[in-house]
Amino acid sequence: MKAVSVNVIGFTEKERRMIRNILSAISNQGYMYALALDDESADIVIVNADDQAAVVSWNAYRHSAPDADVILASSDPQLGTDYICIKRPLIASQLHGALTLGDRQKTSAPRQLKYEVLRKSFLFRNLSISYLEKLVALSRVLTLPAQHVVFERTAVGEEMFVVLSGRLKVSVANREGREVVLGSVGVGDVIGEIAMLDGCGRSATATTLSPCELLAIHRNDFLPFLEQNPKVAVDLIGVLALRLRLNTEQLAELIAEDDFG
Repeated sequence: MKAVSVNVIGFTEKERRMIRNILSAISNQGYMYALALDDESADIVIVNADDQAAVVSWNAYRHSAPDADVILASSDPQLGTDYICIKRPLIASQLHGALTLGDRQKTSAPRQLKYEVLRKSFLFRNLSISYLEKLVALSRVLTLPAQHVVFERTAVGEEMFVVLSGRLKVSVANREGREVVLGSVGVGDVIGEIAMLDGCGRSATATTLSPCELLAIHRNDFLPFLEQNPKVAVDLIGVLALRLRLNTEQLAELIAEDDFG
């Protein structure tokens, strides 16, 4: 009999008792399911995706248990993610079905998805597969709920993020403190790269509009990667220069329209 440990993050004591009862009920001659202690690594992790603190805790926990299967429970189970999703409030039959999937799917974002998104992104579209593989190896995936602040303006920028799924808004506050939305970003877009590269504060605030998966790459990993792969650094300079040129041309057009208006 195979022992299968299950960790739960962000649930009420009532929900934990229900999960414990289901684990006991579905244990059979092939599998023995048991609820793990909070700090223990587990084979399966069930996360309350509606609880921002729970998702943050899970993102920290997953580094100690990278191979664990993940079940996200949400009032909106259509999260646009590769993880198994079930609806909250928890329904016993639905949770039972998710736990007893014959061949449980691996629940981290597939490597192929990461390659495809990086390959189509403006910043990394010119890189070869071998370089993309190195970038994926340096990265980690964050799964965030809607209305989660990824970073705030002026905060120190140590990571950049590639959007794997979902949408975010980029905004600043005006002199009266009101939010001004500069735009939204979606799959394949990169945010936070300038502050990550120059080590200065963020120029805007990024907030999730829907549940999102982000590929995070830290400055301490990315800069040595550029030093070891100078061709990538040259390509990156070219892409950033092109984007600056396009932004400058767009600004010039807006100024011209304002003058003629």
